[in-house]
Amino acid sequence: MLEALLTVDFEGVEDLRRQAAEVVVVGTCGCGCPSIDFQCGRGLGMAVRVNAGVADSYDGLFLYTVEAPQRGEVLGGIEWVGVGETDPEDLPSPTTLLDIRPA
Repeated sequence: MLEALLTVDFEGVEDLRRQAAEVVVVGTCGCGCPSIDFQCGRGLGMAVRVNAGVADSYDGLFLYTVEAPQRGEVLGGIEWVGVGETDPEDLPSPTTLLDIRPA
């Protein structure tokens, strides 16, 4: 999914694509949704970089970055945004029809 979200062009995307090659999931959301974190703890200045809507639904997700001391902008995670009564266990497959746009 991360690779799919980084297919759109925006300022700084090349650096985020390089980071994606080595990023590791370090946490998930406690509510049971499929949101994932790439950084431990909170960084400064969370910024939504990419939005993605799931076809035929009001659900979606977004990729965000945080400002890490001495490293600058780094991948922060992928956040699920669902409007249904239940959330899926996993993020949608990258082959799912998504409307991916820079934020």
